[in-house]
Amino acid sequence: MPNRNLSQKKQVAIEYVIDGGGSVITTGQKGHMEVPFNMTITGWTILGDQVGSAVVDVWRTSYGGFPPSVANSITGGDYPRLVSAQGNRNLNLTLWTTKLNNNDVLAFNVNSATSVQRLTVSVMGLKD
Repeated sequence: MPNRNLSQKKQVAIEYVIDGGGSVITTGQKGHMEVPFNMTITGWTILGDQVGSAVVDVWRTSYGGFPPSVANSITGGDYPRLVSAQGNRNLNLTLWTTKLNNNDVLAFNVNSATSVQRLTVSVMGLKD
């Protein structure tokens, strides 16, 4: 059995798929997911099914504060976005609120989208 340092943080990713069902994705809140552990966000990736543009805001609240709203945005205006591309990534977050707690709820809100019919948004980080 390997000797593991149990205090070492593990890399994790929370992924959310936004699907337009064969049509260009529309704006608005696309759903929620509960965070199953404490984590510190270190970056994001956004992937589209085709070249296009999209801006997605990420909102966070505690389970007791559900549902989240735009006032709960954690991006600081540094949204996961595509600009005439099929993929984009930011691994140097300076504006985001990066702490997520077990049982927090995330919401994914599409601010704009053109051409893309399916997006995958990954929020990457270190599990505490």
